[in-house]
Amino acid sequence: MKHKTLRCAAETAALLLTVAMLTFLIAGLHQHEPDRELSTLDTGWYQLADGVRHEVTLPVTLPAEPRQTLTLYNDTLTDSDAGKLLSARGVEYGIEIRAGETLLYRYEDNAFPKNTQMKGRLWADAELPDNIGGQTLSLTFTQLSDRTGRFDAPLLGSVRSITGHHIQTSLFSLVMMLAMVILAVLALLIFCYMSSRGIHERRFLDVAVFLLLCSLWCLTDSALYQIYGRDTATGSVVSFYAFMLMSIPMVHFVRNTVSGRQQLVPDICIALFCANVLAQGAAYRLFGIRFIDMLPLTHLILAAGVAAMLTVLLRSYREQPSQQLRLHIAAFAALGVFGVAALVLYGLLHIYWYDAIFQFGVLLFIILLFRELLGQATEDMRFHMEHRISHLMQREDRMTGLPNRRAFEEYMERIRTGEVGCRDAVLTYIRLEGLNERNDCFGLQAGDEAVIAAARCVADFCRACEDGGESVSCFRTGGNEFALIRPEPSANSGQLHRQFSAIVARYNRTCAPRARITMTYGFSRLCDEDGKSRSISAWKAEADAYLKRNETRLGGDTE
Repeated sequence: MKHKTLRCAAETAALLLTVAMLTFLIAGLHQHEPDRELSTLDTGWYQLADGVRHEVTLPVTLPAEPRQTLTLYNDTLTDSDAGKLLSARGVEYGIEIRAGETLLYRYEDNAFPKNTQMKGRLWADAELPDNIGGQTLSLTFTQLSDRTGRFDAPLLGSVRSITGHHIQTSLFSLVMMLAMVILAVLALLIFCYMSSRGIHERRFLDVAVFLLLCSLWCLTDSALYQIYGRDTATGSVVSFYAFMLMSIPMVHFVRNTVSGRQQLVPDICIALFCANVLAQGAAYRLFGIRFIDMLPLTHLILAAGVAAMLTVLLRSYREQPSQQLRLHIAAFAALGVFGVAALVLYGLLHIYWYDAIFQFGVLLFIILLFRELLGQATEDMRFHMEHRISHLMQREDRMTGLPNRRAFEEYMERIRTGEVGCRDAVLTYIRLEGLNERNDCFGLQAGDEAVIAAARCVADFCRACEDGGESVSCFRTGGNEFALIRPEPSANSGQLHRQFSAIVARYNRTCAPRARITMTYGFSRLCDEDGKSRSISAWKAEADAYLKRNETRLGGDTE
């Protein structure tokens, strides 16, 4: 029942997360009221060609020659636009923004140069000067590479409205990053919970590490970070390392899924990915080779890795078909399709929002894996709970609820091996007297009631000791025999035994006369007078000898 509850809770959480993400996304994309502080500067533009003015309305596609410089002018700004922020696309075209002869913006590479696709996601933001009303605004594109170029209308507004627009355009990536972080935390919590229950499902840890690396890549590679981040060069380096490393936990995931000879391929892939990271890092640090120049190699290795994992999973499925492997194959196939689509957008079409395609593919990939993992986790939890219950039942006395002799012997073995971690301990054997006579006179039921009463006295004594700061373990070791073990005893044994006698006496005062019980005990310390530890057998023998001597003195049942 518990494993069904766990699965239901996880699926409900995933559903609520999906609904929250969609609501957040729709709310961000849908504006109830237009932003009055934000406007599109799409009219009033013109070109000058041979002294002739040609009116232009943006967005527009204009003919251009490679390495040609193209300039658009605008004279419609007034003094009321002073201090506003102008945000324009075209960083990949080497855009320069001027007010008259004053340069307001020019993109310059930092210590980490970017390629065309990376620049295409950026906005060129420039603050208009106070005297903009009397000047001509110009946008100059200095790095044209195609026969035609598409030029979008720039935005004009306050810093707040422009920043809000940038966030809105990056909302999809932000939602994807948030979902990745939430799922990573969820996977990590499930891994820790299962580990605390003795179930080591390392694939949840693989998923958590993959999602954290992927979200780190999404953050440092995002346009928002590149525009507003402080140390964007360092962030770009972190982005490339995260991109190269994030495939390793997923390959390790496959290794933890398959078995036997199939694990060789994931091992080779992990070694290849690690070698790629080390080689590119060394080439960048020692020889100054740019990461963007080595990026095609990473793409090739990633594509080969996904294909290799699909091959391994297909082989494993042919050997032993299962729903688990079918979901894994579907997940890696989806990741491969979206990865190829992102590469086409990135490498062939030079489309700057390629990252959103890959992010969605990653999220779909993880959702498919999570479905199988949660099912497997619930089955593992059910099996573990059944095994644990069986283990406890084998070490518990059914009549009294106390640990039985098997549990007693296991605990003594833990003391012998040092697992308990105590330097000294006191072993007390307790015996219920007159059990045979009680069975003969009043029947076996009366004898069972006496054993249960004795067990309750023993349990009450243990609780009293624990309340006083004394750790005591109690066991029923035979029909009318009990044992107490006190590691690192701090209280006087005589005092504790008098306390136990008082508990028995209190029971006898409240029960019927024929239900009264008599109990004797014998004890022994693990360490002798010289502080040396005895053997377990010698320790038991001394406690047993004291018990028999007390029984003989009391004239009790010596069965």
